[in-house]
Amino acid sequence: MKTIGQPGRRWGNDRGRVRLLGSVAAAALLLPAVALAQNAVQNGAQNTGNASSETMTLPTIDVSADRQRDANPPTTVGSKLPSAPREVPQTVTTVPRERIEEQKLITLEDAMRQTPGVTVEPIDGNRLNFYSRGFEITNLQYDGVPTTLDDRIFASPDLAMYERVEVLKGPAGLLNGMGGPGGAVNLVRKTPKKTLEGYGELTAGSYANYRGEGDITGPLNESGSLRGRFVGAYQDRNAFQDWTEQRRGLAYGSIAADLTPDTTLTAGAWYQRMSYQGAWNLPAYASVVGGRPQLRLLDVDRSTSLGEKWNEDVFTTKGGFADLEHRFDNGWAVKLATHYIDNEMDRKMAYAYAPVTPGVNRTTLFAQKVRYDQEQMGADLSTTGNFGLFGLTHEVAVGANYERTTFRHRAANPVGSWSVTQNIFSPDASAAEPAWRDWQKDTKTTTDSWGTYGVLRLKLAEPLKLIVGGRMNWWQTKVDADALAGTAESSASVRGKVTPYAGLVYDVNSTYALYTSISQVYEPQSYVDASGKVLEPLKGRQYEAGIKADYFGGRLHATASVFHIEEENRPQSDPRFPNQSIYVSGGKAQSRGFELDVSGEILPGWDVYAGYTFTRAKSLDSSANAASAFTAIAPMHQVKLWTNYRLPETIDDRLSVGGGVTAQTSMYNEFPSLNYARLTQGGYATVDARIAYDVTEKVTAAVNVKNLFDRTYYQRVGTPQSGNIYGEPRTVLLTLRAKL
Repeated sequence: MKTIGQPGRRWGNDRGRVRLLGSVAAAALLLPAVALAQNAVQNGAQNTGNASSETMTLPTIDVSADRQRDANPPTTVGSKLPSAPREVPQTVTTVPRERIEEQKLITLEDAMRQTPGVTVEPIDGNRLNFYSRGFEITNLQYDGVPTTLDDRIFASPDLAMYERVEVLKGPAGLLNGMGGPGGAVNLVRKTPKKTLEGYGELTAGSYANYRGEGDITGPLNESGSLRGRFVGAYQDRNAFQDWTEQRRGLAYGSIAADLTPDTTLTAGAWYQRMSYQGAWNLPAYASVVGGRPQLRLLDVDRSTSLGEKWNEDVFTTKGGFADLEHRFDNGWAVKLATHYIDNEMDRKMAYAYAPVTPGVNRTTLFAQKVRYDQEQMGADLSTTGNFGLFGLTHEVAVGANYERTTFRHRAANPVGSWSVTQNIFSPDASAAEPAWRDWQKDTKTTTDSWGTYGVLRLKLAEPLKLIVGGRMNWWQTKVDADALAGTAESSASVRGKVTPYAGLVYDVNSTYALYTSISQVYEPQSYVDASGKVLEPLKGRQYEAGIKADYFGGRLHATASVFHIEEENRPQSDPRFPNQSIYVSGGKAQSRGFELDVSGEILPGWDVYAGYTFTRAKSLDSSANAASAFTAIAPMHQVKLWTNYRLPETIDDRLSVGGGVTAQTSMYNEFPSLNYARLTQGGYATVDARIAYDVTEKVTAAVNVKNLFDRTYYQRVGTPQSGNIYGEPRTVLLTLRAKL
């Protein structure tokens, strides 16, 4: 097998792109330097005693260098009321900015892989699914405003523009209204600040991985009532598979204006483009021994690419937002938030889609060209505040929101019958790109969702809080005719559906709080069956109870919880129509389990983030198509740990060391049509490590090693035909970071 760095891996080629990356990275570092120089000039101008009366005197800008150590800030992922973790009667995990930087969590995928109780399932080299407690997470929020996460076109966002990631486990229908039981992810954007802050960062690592990132924010006028922020990032890297490379670019800008002392307008826009050339997908061995089918994952080198060099994915995301907030003297506030997001994906791909016979060692490639377009636009109007009743203070939030999503799916096959056979141990990726037919599949789905919601946090007594809420939903979808499948137009709607929510939090003392909650699952679907009919909505509920604790004055937070989830009308691909986006309802499912989540500071300078999850998810339906999914995306036992320690001043507080473990038990897919043969990935663990040193007060050098012991494993188990994906080998990243 090849090892990292052997001939054939791209470590130093393509100098043009490296030079371009160097220019971008230099600019990223230059921005803070220019701002710092400007600040020095301003201060110098103020301190010049003999300046003429005509010389402009610029304001002093305070520079803050404090470390942001709040690992458990108030969140809004569960409701519009900013709440400390112990006040939310569900399990909430936060991945703060400091951890993102320490672990080099570049994308949302990286952050979710480190979140306890979450499983990340790659669909291919770029797209992915998130699962919690065995169920897909389809609710994605930006600063608490809900959108829809559609795995057909979702490419993981770059985290350079976000302050933190908040993950709610279990149904999140209060704001989203329509949501499955998996949970919700809230991305909290970086916002403009009144003080000058910024950083520039350069990273280089294994597989020719080069990245530049910069962030600068500060006031744009003397009073700071107008302020701005700009974030830029560019990454050029090869993947561990042969001839596979990825380029990712991000630009984000925002501005905030205090229209009055109590009214703030914040607006911004971003653009992200990611291109990917490569092949990620592997089939499996399939044979018959003693009259029984036998399946086994391939034992090829992890660098194996079964595809063609003209393979290419291009993802483009652009969007904008505008938020207007007014704060009243009595503590109440009203906010209008609007957003627009445009996602595009262009793909031409040759991929392995045939089992491999042991000894023959060959598979067949098929080719397809697709185009996905998605537009999301929405608005959310809410008001929050508190009021007094019976001598106690209570909190309330009410609001309404609207979202329209338009999704268009086009696909084309090659002219003629294009297929190529490859040897899995010596693939040849030189076949010419075929000529493509005109679009043979063209489906357009338009979905409108709107509703009103309210949540009330009542103090029944000083230690006891009742959280009750509900949402009334209206929803409609229209699926245009599919030219290839010949299905008719289909539509479905929901009118005035109420999704209730209730929870209790009892403060035992200043350290411990007990909680319980009941939340409903109701999620309309846009999937259609073979007749073109939209599937019935997902339905179900979750019961959760647990204990939360704040130690060391709140610096360390812990949650222990048990949960029980029921769901019905699950969508599954119709096996009669492979690769045609035709589905059937998969019946009922159930998930039960236990979670333990710890995050914060256990000693000065010593941070820890740890979680253990036990999940027993299963299908309650006899349908063969629904029987095996949970075993591949919900490992029974899962452990995630990251800790970082900054040495005390008495030794050398410029040095910090960190390490982490991610471990899980086995996962498998079972195939009733093959006499219940299984594809299995045994349990595995990977270890990460970090060491960092503050060269100066403003400059830090760090080395991150991921998969330290180079564990070989499959991160996804698919089918005998395709969908089996290796996990990443050991990688080393060197980062140089300079801040103002």
